Amino acid sequence: MTVKKTRGKNCIKGEGGNALLFPFHKEDGCYYFMHVLLVFVDGLGLGTSDETVNPLIRFHTTFFEMLFGRPLTQEIGRFVSSRACLVPVDARLETAGLPQSATGQTALFTGINAAKELGRHVAGFPGPQLTEFIRQYGIMKRLVDKKYMATSANMYTPNYLNLVAARKRRHAATTLVILEAGQPLRSLAELLNGDAVYQDLTNEMLAEAGFPVPLVTPALAGRRLVEIACRHHFTMFEYFQTDRCGHKQDWQKAAHIVGRLDQFFWAIWQAMPANMTVIIASDHGNFEDFSVRTHTYNPVPVIVFGCRCTEAAEQIRQLTDVTPTIIGLLERNENSG
Repeated sequence: MTVKKTRGKNCIKGEGGNALLFPFHKEDGCYYFMHVLLVFVDGLGLGTSDETVNPLIRFHTTFFEMLFGRPLTQEIGRFVSSRACLVPVDARLETAGLPQSATGQTALFTGINAAKELGRHVAGFPGPQLTEFIRQYGIMKRLVDKKYMATSANMYTPNYLNLVAARKRRHAATTLVILEAGQPLRSLAELLNGDAVYQDLTNEMLAEAGFPVPLVTPALAGRRLVEIACRHHFTMFEYFQTDRCGHKQDWQKAAHIVGRLDQFFWAIWQAMPANMTVIIASDHGNFEDFSVRTHTYNPVPVIVFGCRCTEAAEQIRQLTDVTPTIIGLLERNENSG
């Protein structure tokens, strides 16, 4: 095995056609260690083109317009190209009522239609039944069991686990996906070393809370996320300021969020190596419609770009297809080697 630089990133390659233990992407006669990066954006649906209610229209996102030739709205429909793909999926999960976080995230990160199994949508944090779904079927658990290297890039504050133990905080589905796979939560020390990314992208919230951290740009956060993803087969990252802002209907905050996400995604696009698949997905609508404070019935986007994006998009029709699609990408690539 040797290491080859691909678009500025270290990627393992094997010469010849030798069987390789982990999934590799074949290009130019070489096998490249493959990476999948899943960016979860909480509460981001596909809204209309009405700038009076949709922050994505009012504040203009150049990244999505670059990918799809127009703003990110439900009017695009299903979009498939070798450059990037958009799959609108129904967040209602065949269940009556407004889509909610706990069941939507469980569906996304397990491939199990949790809302349908329970007969209802569950808001906020997973209870025992959803936790059991994650324990058995969580994407990181399944990948770790198959000997793939899987991680979350999110940094957690030093007192997070203490707050949970004191019942002052509860684990979100995304955190349970990490813990039930036996993986550690990234620390403040790792953040300071550039080996973690905070959920607000800039560290501003940490600094305001008194933590001794430098502020970073969303672009630097995006580059660091790609660097972490280049060391793993699968990496996930959660951003939830969209959902918080949607509930508060704070237009000033929304302007900052749209701008930061735009910089963040551009940086990922520019830094990702040729052997990386990037998936952006959400659990339910909210941020795209400021006419209501609640979640929405709008479809949510699954955006795929990078290596084998059309292959991935062809496998996705529902929110529950994301996890098996990611696992399938890695397994098919391994078997093809």
